[in-house]
Amino acid sequence: MARLSTCKGCERKLKPEEKHIHNSKTYCNECYKKILRESTEYKQLIDFICTNYKIDKPTGFILKQIKELKEKFNYTYGGMTYTLWYCKEIKRKELLVKYGVSLIQYYYDEAANYYIQQEESKKQMEKLKDVKLKTKIVKINNQQEKNKIPLLDLNDLLGGVNH
Repeated sequence: MARLSTCKGCERKLKPEEKHIHNSKTYCNECYKKILRESTEYKQLIDFICTNYKIDKPTGFILKQIKELKEKFNYTYGGMTYTLWYCKEIKRKELLVKYGVSLIQYYYDEAANYYIQQEESKKQMEKLKDVKLKTKIVKINNQQEKNKIPLLDLNDLLGGVNH
């Protein structure tokens, strides 16, 4: 009988047809999908940093900050990218290499709330898309028009006095 592989994510024993390999490590299907997503989000974060900080590659300081935010605060790479976008585009903060990605720590929760608001707005707009407009015809009562008091010219009342 063939030896079973072990998933590096959840330690589950895997049959040969269940295993997926990423960076020379074996994963079950669920862990593999998670690893692929995380890998894609990390690449997007690095691309965003390089583009918006106008650098060819992230500095050691920036990489250290990213690792720390991931481990200490359990922030996702996608959340970090969104937070930097939020700081730049919504808060109009300048992204400077000398400070690295320190803005993430201060704006992550605010950016997350902004994202949630945007998603709720989208859902509301989707609901309104199916709403049918109703036209209401309003008839003016001519009797009300007849009972209106005409406007008076105050200059006529004052006798044409010019001030």
